[in-house]
Amino acid sequence: MELLVLLKIMLTVVLLGIISLLIYVFDILLLKPERLRSKLRKQGISGPPPSFLLGNIRDIKRKPQSKVSTAPCEEVQVVLTHNCSSTLFPSFEQWRKEYGPIFMFSLGNIQVLYMNQPDVVKEISTYTSLDFGKPSYQHKENGPLLGQGILTSNGASWAHQRKILAPEFYMDKVKVFFPFSAPKDKQKS
Repeated sequence: MELLVLLKIMLTVVLLGIISLLIYVFDILLLKPERLRSKLRKQGISGPPPSFLLGNIRDIKRKPQSKVSTAPCEEVQVVLTHNCSSTLFPSFEQWRKEYGPIFMFSLGNIQVLYMNQPDVVKEISTYTSLDFGKPSYQHKENGPLLGQGILTSNGASWAHQRKILAPEFYMDKVKVFFPFSAPKDKQKS
């Protein structure tokens, strides 16, 4: 009799544990990202719909249809551009045309805000640079490798390290390295 009661209690505890784990996973994978996406939608920021677990990773990895040229080699003109992002991530270019210069997309359950307005990015980083910091998932992944240096630190620690390093990148100190390449530039002219 006691064994049966003990078994029922253990089974109940295990079932409650499994149910709470499923609720937690459901919240992390579906509810939190959807809450964030709905807040952004209310502010007028839309984006491509994510898939269940991967978000928009498949869309980002999808290679564009390459246009094969049948023209002879002499007639093909190569256009040089500094817009390497449209070559590396053509889906961003497509989404920018479809959703505007500010849109959101998902990398798994991580929501990313894409902003293609340099003035807005400059204003945000000027006024709130210490508030944003670096994403916590990057610190978790790269923390053991990079430590608490300027690449991984946030807030006051980052500001202190930057304050120490900034004088080393003043123009008068950087100019010391350029006379070595200056004679080569004059010879080419």
